[in-house]
Amino acid sequence: MTSQGQRVARRFIDRLVCSQGTSVGEALRKASRVLEDRRERNPVASIMLLSDSHDESVQTSNNNQRKGSSQASSTRFSHVEIPVQSSGFGGNSSYKQEPAEDAFTKCVGGLLCVVVQDLRVQLGFAYGSDPAEVSAAYLSNGRPTVLNGSSFCLGNFYAEEEREVLLELRVPKSALGSHHVLSVQCCYKDPATQELVFGSEQALLVPRLQAVRSSSPRIERLRSIFITTRAIAESRRLVEHNELTSAMQLLTSARTLLLQSGRTSTEEYIKGLEAELSDVQWRKHYQQQMEQRRMNEREEALFVDENGEPLTPSSAWRAAEKLAKVVQMKKSMNRVIDLHGFDNARF
Repeated sequence: MTSQGQRVARRFIDRLVCSQGTSVGEALRKASRVLEDRRERNPVASIMLLSDSHDESVQTSNNNQRKGSSQASSTRFSHVEIPVQSSGFGGNSSYKQEPAEDAFTKCVGGLLCVVVQDLRVQLGFAYGSDPAEVSAAYLSNGRPTVLNGSSFCLGNFYAEEEREVLLELRVPKSALGSHHVLSVQCCYKDPATQELVFGSEQALLVPRLQAVRSSSPRIERLRSIFITTRAIAESRRLVEHNELTSAMQLLTSARTLLLQSGRTSTEEYIKGLEAELSDVQWRKHYQQQMEQRRMNEREEALFVDENGEPLTPSSAWRAAEKLAKVVQMKKSMNRVIDLHGFDNARF
């Protein structure tokens, strides 16, 4: 930045004030607008969102929800959401977190170290492999996210950054004991040259179903991660479409499924599901409060006069007298109109 640009940015920062309530979607839209309207553009741009995962701007309209989510996802600029701890910026917001100080340091240190830009992954099955289908993919690191099953974008990668992607495969019963070879290919932009780079196709052998039916800690951990990630990611997608009841049912079912295993290793993931369920319940309670408030306002509007004052028995009597006078005046005017032209008539 130039010295003048730094001074302008400092003036804007000094004008920022903290108000009550949070609006994550509105904050991201404003930040995206700043990046889109800038005069000078560098190849790497990102938005850092410090959040406690409590968005108080809950919209009750399905149209508004879809409109808001499309606006937030239409921007090409990725954002980094910092996990929050009670000792840091706020309460727990995710089932799997690292200390807030470490996450913040890693984020700030990696903002200028983008090594892969706009990474896209294409999944399929190699030629000759038995029939199968990638039904869904979930990003489990940080904030669980639903990805498109066969092709998805992972955005920018910083130096030494790793992300876990969980795949849900759908295999016919006739091919349960067969071998499946997953084909993975990616492409990305070089941050320095902005040229598109295509990676070579990689083949991954999917283990047979009989081989993974084990009670080993590793398999149990992957099972717990998949159940938790899938439930949280799908519930957040339902919340975006204002289907809060379905989201609560999904989280409750996942929690019950983990409780049935009876293993102590699932406690961490159960707490994450309970925290997410509590957040959805809070949203539903807030939505019901807002709907009740609007209903009360509509009912109150039915009992006010033309001046917006409360309609009391006295004011209602005055309004009735005024209406009677208007009706009487119209009748007298009609009689005058009927006799017009007869004053000079001869009979």
